[in-house]
Amino acid sequence: MNNVPLYEKLRPKKLENVLGNEKLKNMLNTWISNNKIKSFVIYGPPGSGKTTLISAFLNELNKSFYEIYTISGALEGSKTLKKIISSTQSTLFNKQTILFVDEIHRLNKKEQDVLLLHVEKGDLILIGSTTENPSFAINPALLSRILIFEISTLSEHEIKILLDKIKRIYPHIHFSKGLNKILKDFFSYDIRRIINTIEALIDMGINEINAKSFKEVLPVFGYSKEDKYDIISAFIKSIRGSDPDAAVFYLAYMLENGEDPLYIARRLIILASEDIGLADPMALNIAVSAFLATKEIGYPECLYPLTEATIYLSAVPKSNSTLESYNKAKIYIDKKIDIPMKLRNPVTKFMKNKEYGKNYKYPHDFGGFIKETYLPENIRNIQFYNPKNIGFENKIKQRLKKLWEEFKNY
Repeated sequence: MNNVPLYEKLRPKKLENVLGNEKLKNMLNTWISNNKIKSFVIYGPPGSGKTTLISAFLNELNKSFYEIYTISGALEGSKTLKKIISSTQSTLFNKQTILFVDEIHRLNKKEQDVLLLHVEKGDLILIGSTTENPSFAINPALLSRILIFEISTLSEHEIKILLDKIKRIYPHIHFSKGLNKILKDFFSYDIRRIINTIEALIDMGINEINAKSFKEVLPVFGYSKEDKYDIISAFIKSIRGSDPDAAVFYLAYMLENGEDPLYIARRLIILASEDIGLADPMALNIAVSAFLATKEIGYPECLYPLTEATIYLSAVPKSNSTLESYNKAKIYIDKKIDIPMKLRNPVTKFMKNKEYGKNYKYPHDFGGFIKETYLPENIRNIQFYNPKNIGFENKIKQRLKKLWEEFKNY
């Protein structure tokens, strides 16, 4: 057992021993008692205990009723999936097949489609774990046939229980008062990182585990949850303020303190649309490319595309006209509106008889533009988008100004 990581030593074998997520555990226990299992996916950040909870759940199932397979979405593809599915046809004594796919978001669309039909028919019970939002990571058709659960973070009390379990394995160590709050603040919900860091300290012969001792194993210690939001705020505001030096500094600070690179990449995408928008349409492409590159290559090499995107977004012109136009339009959605008949789609004969689509003019038949308005009658004179005299958006403004002049009195 000396070579077994502490995280594995602590991994519970039963649901009742899994920390947190009481409502989810109660529901899974009910499924076990009723011998009626449904397909589901659990999502949450790395180290939050998804695999631990699912493994404990599967461990308690009656193996005389179920044939259980476990694969990694990152390592195995359609060939493995088809092999497992074909085995369901020959399973002895009509056992129900359960497939657990760790990192299910790593399966591509084709591989997910392989599972779809069999989940729908009930040949296969699919269980998955993912760090990605299932709305984006799982095909909509498959998503509609499974249940989605978000794993909850541990409370300070539950972290204290975790520390007590560690102390039973290493009775000679001492945890300083209030350490559970420090771990909650500095490591957030990453249970695996908490355990691995404590194990590293123990292996170094450090028996007094406190905030000071963490400096022995962490490059920079002091990046708390409060710091996280202050620093990402400073990062975004530095880019918005066109200060690439400050922006790169805050980027490096976050990455070197263990911040999730994808979290940073997502914020860059938001900023590209919110604060730059049409002043430089390339900004969104750069931000999305940085996100995809970060997702593919991971840390630490992702620092290159993230730094490139940070500098680019800092340097280009800024405009928040897209945000302003949306917020202005949002005000009017509470009003009763009638979509103009000419804009309605006459998909049936009944609709055509009701004059859906009548008098609609196809702009391409008139050189790409006609003197026409498309807003509902009661708000037809409202201008939501006001382009600014900045970067590429100035060209958009000049074109729209010319068009507006043509139909402002229409």
